[in-house]
Amino acid sequence: MDYLRTLDDILSNLNTGIIVRCHDEILYANKAAAVIFGFASAREFTDYRDVSRLLGTFVRPKSDPERRFAYFSTTKGDLFFADVSERLIDFRGQQAVQITLNAPLQSEEDLAAARTMIERYALALRHAKIGVWDHDRVANTHFFSPSCLEILGLSDTDSRPYLSVFEDLIYPEDRPLVRAACAKAFSERIPYSAQFRIMRPTGDVRWVSVSGTSLHDGDGLVQRFAGTILDISEQKIKERELIEARKTALAGLEAKNRFVSGLSHEFRTPIHALMALPRLLKEQAIRPELADLVEASELAGEQLLSLVDSALDLSGLESGNLEVRTSAFPLAKTCLTACETMRARTHARQIELEVDIDPAAQANFLGDEKLFLRTLQAMLRHAIERSGPGAMKLRLSAGENGHGALVVLQDVGAPYSTLEARSLFEPFSSIQTPDNPITQSNGIDLPLARKLARAMGGDVTIATRGTRNGALQFYLPLERVASNLDEPISMSSTTRSLCVLVVEDNLINQKIIAVILEQLGHSCVIVADGVMCLETIQKARFDAILMDLHMPNMDGYQTTRHIRALEADMPVADFPAMPIIALTADARPETREAAMAAGMNGFLNKPISIPELSEALASIAAASAEDASASRA
Repeated sequence: MDYLRTLDDILSNLNTGIIVRCHDEILYANKAAAVIFGFASAREFTDYRDVSRLLGTFVRPKSDPERRFAYFSTTKGDLFFADVSERLIDFRGQQAVQITLNAPLQSEEDLAAARTMIERYALALRHAKIGVWDHDRVANTHFFSPSCLEILGLSDTDSRPYLSVFEDLIYPEDRPLVRAACAKAFSERIPYSAQFRIMRPTGDVRWVSVSGTSLHDGDGLVQRFAGTILDISEQKIKERELIEARKTALAGLEAKNRFVSGLSHEFRTPIHALMALPRLLKEQAIRPELADLVEASELAGEQLLSLVDSALDLSGLESGNLEVRTSAFPLAKTCLTACETMRARTHARQIELEVDIDPAAQANFLGDEKLFLRTLQAMLRHAIERSGPGAMKLRLSAGENGHGALVVLQDVGAPYSTLEARSLFEPFSSIQTPDNPITQSNGIDLPLARKLARAMGGDVTIATRGTRNGALQFYLPLERVASNLDEPISMSSTTRSLCVLVVEDNLINQKIIAVILEQLGHSCVIVADGVMCLETIQKARFDAILMDLHMPNMDGYQTTRHIRALEADMPVADFPAMPIIALTADARPETREAAMAAGMNGFLNKPISIPELSEALASIAAASAEDASASRA
């Protein structure tokens, strides 16, 4: 006993603090340990949880897992650092842990400096609204910084174990996500990161972003898990607002597209009559004095149609509904086609359009022929609108070694000013100056030309220097290709008269289509909607169907799907498939795709292009003749 008393006296007077604990009960503590933690005597050391609450954080060296460097606070709140060692011992017949604090008490200056550093650290975390958490799985202790407690909505007296705290706080629906993220981080030994919801004790739901790192022992078991937590509720609210705003914007854009599409359809229906009737009158023997009026009427219809088409194209481009389709096409021939479509306009304005084509451009190039044609037509419409009588020049040249194409269009108007060069590419802009009253723009064609060109990787620009007249430049990075596209194409001729079923609800359009078909050598039956169409095809067979898309009772899409279903259920000999060609004023690309998806074979726009309709019906007649020959063979 004297030996034990002497040993106790020696240990009690050491500067090194010694604590022996078994679970949460302190079995022994010397005087130095009590002084280090700010207790009056070692007798007050009975519960190890009093020490755990004073633990700040620690780093365990990999080379010596029994040691760790930690900072603590005393009962008075003073901070100190210690080199801590832990080892298992047999203390008076029971297994216990001896904890040795090897660092002596620090000076007042060191403590003040350490306290200032920790206060700055805590202040930075608080203002950044970042919480720090630390869980020692070996000691079964955890640390939450004040900002972490604030984010979690916990008090500093909450005594629940670490796992219980998070299991209680994590929103039930998000718990599988958090567990999966933890399992992945632990198994792969990678940093942990997850965003999830928590429900505070008050019932308030908040979004948090948690990240951390785990430390493992030699067997791969997690010994410590520490990291940060950030309240991201405001960010999530803004994200939701942005998502809702995007949905609203998309809904508005879709509504605008539907409105423009509907408006285009309503415009095109009467324009169809305005343009088709003069064409038909030309074929009749009319009085010479009326010929000019008929031609003027046709030109007005074409101008109105091009304006509607340009507005629709511009709207589609702003909505992102444009697909560039690359294929080989004859560049020079397409350029001449664009000029030919403007012949009536140039004639009405007393403009002589001169075309100069570089021999290097007399070849086939890889690009989107349709978009190239639309771009050049928009440029020509703009130039014609701002020009008076005179000579307009268009020059087409190919780049070196066939790389790229340049179109320079010089009109009859005055040179463009710097102001015009800046503003005329803005939609719906229009400029007319006192010194040049002819100069004007409808505000659609030039913006449309630039948007189309840029969609193909090129550009349309205005030349402001070095020209006597207004000049536009259209550059496109096309590649020259070798093909036989320049060879003459033999047009297939109609081998026999077709019986065509016309499904059209507009009375004027019915009469116009009937006259056109008669002139092309075909007969027709006309019905007003899809319901009548289904009734008619079950009584008689037709060589082709011209199908309007927008009709009362049953539209063209539904009607076509019903026809294809009937054909699928009947023997081919009794109910052969009939070619169905969409005939609509809705010219949007998505409308064409929807028509084809419904089961149609072709797509024609109103106003009807007689050559296009003739070619489509000629192809059907030729295919029918081939089928008949094959059957006889």
